[in-house]
Amino acid sequence: MKRLLYIACRDPYQDARAQELLDALLVAASFGAQVSVLFQDEGVWQLLPDQQAVVLGRRTLGAQLEALPLFEVDQLYVDADALAQRGLSPESLLLPVQALSGEALPDLLRRHDQVIRL
Repeated sequence: MKRLLYIACRDPYQDARAQELLDALLVAASFGAQVSVLFQDEGVWQLLPDQQAVVLGRRTLGAQLEALPLFEVDQLYVDADALAQRGLSPESLLLPVQALSGEALPDLLRRHDQVIRL
C-alpha cells in the first residue's frame, strides 16, 4: 500500500489549490492509499473552526476536513513553527493534529513513498 503525504500549504480561499489538494487526497484514500496530511505555511489557516466561505461563494473547507476520518485519513500533522508564527495553537484548531517541530519534518517526509505539495 502506498504511503502518501499531502502537504497543504495554501491559504484556504486564495485560489482553488487548497480544495484541489483536499479532493485529491480524498480520492487517493478512497482507493486504499495510506494518506497523511501536513498543514504548513498558510495552509494552517485551513484548520481554523467557524470558517465563513459562503461569503466568498465557496464551499467551507472545514466541514470537508472534518470528514477525513471517514476516509481513514487520521494521520494529521501541523508545522509547529507555522502555527506559532500565526499566533495559533494546536488546541485552537478544528481537528486534532500532531504538531511537529522543524527537526521532525524531514523524518515525516522519509516515512512516505510519495509527497504531494500543492
